Amino acid sequence: MVHASFIDYLDGYDRGDKTDNWFTLAAGVSLYFGKPADTDKDGIIDSEDKDPLHAEDVDGFQDEDGAPDPDNDMDGVLDVDDQAPLEAEDHDGYKDKDGVPDPDNDGDGILDKDDQCPGTDNNLNTREDKDGFRDDDGCPDPDNDGDGIADADDACPDEAETPNGYEDADGCPDNKPAVAVDKGKSIVLEGVTFATGSAQLTESSQSILDKVAATLLSEQEIEVEIRGYTDNTGNYDKNVALSSRRVEAVKKYLIDRGVAGARIQTRGFGPENPIAPNDTRAGRAKNRRIEFFRIK
Repeated sequence: MVHASFIDYLDGYDRGDKTDNWFTLAAGVSLYFGKPADTDKDGIIDSEDKDPLHAEDVDGFQDEDGAPDPDNDMDGVLDVDDQAPLEAEDHDGYKDKDGVPDPDNDGDGILDKDDQCPGTDNNLNTREDKDGFRDDDGCPDPDNDGDGIADADDACPDEAETPNGYEDADGCPDNKPAVAVDKGKSIVLEGVTFATGSAQLTESSQSILDKVAATLLSEQEIEVEIRGYTDNTGNYDKNVALSSRRVEAVKKYLIDRGVAGARIQTRGFGPENPIAPNDTRAGRAKNRRIEFFRIK
């Protein structure tokens, strides 16, 4: 800017032209006072916003940094689909899409890290059965003793059945009795014979009856009826009486071996109920017999 003057000596010097002129130069800075920038409009100014171009998602997780967190727990399941957005999914093959960690998949009280059968989506029948047998491994044991009989049907779940044709379905170990008789059925005691026309047991009969006694002593619940038969030779009444004496002789033998007499009933039938024709020697020999009928 130029300033004109009509006098001299403004600057302290008299130059004789009566006027002093001078110049001034001014410079200025304009300042604007307003709100700080918040580009993504998330309430966090850009200078403090880790991601000023993307708005904070405000979900209670690191909301002060200004950056959205679509997967808070970083488990690969987006928060919108994550039922536990602050707890990472454990990705073990069991409900991995819900975003929730499952420390005990099968809910048997044994943590997966200690559970040999933790369970997966494709195998859920892994819960420990808590039956006192290996309950700390986390695996169910439907057949504890491995005898092929499920514990639910096994009378002795911790003792293996001994398959021997005798009560094999109960799951209990047992020795096959020398003489096996099912309840309500009878068997012929082959080899039990008597002297002709008498109730005297032959020596060869003793080994058979010893086995019968052993069976009755080992199976205390068994009660039997000893039935005696003859062939049709001779007088009917005498044959009935003979068969009665013979079954009594068998009963006495068993009692002498320790079997309780109350468990044994006897009955003589004489020539009734033949199992073979009486017109041959072989047939008559078959009809002369001692049978065991199991009552209980």
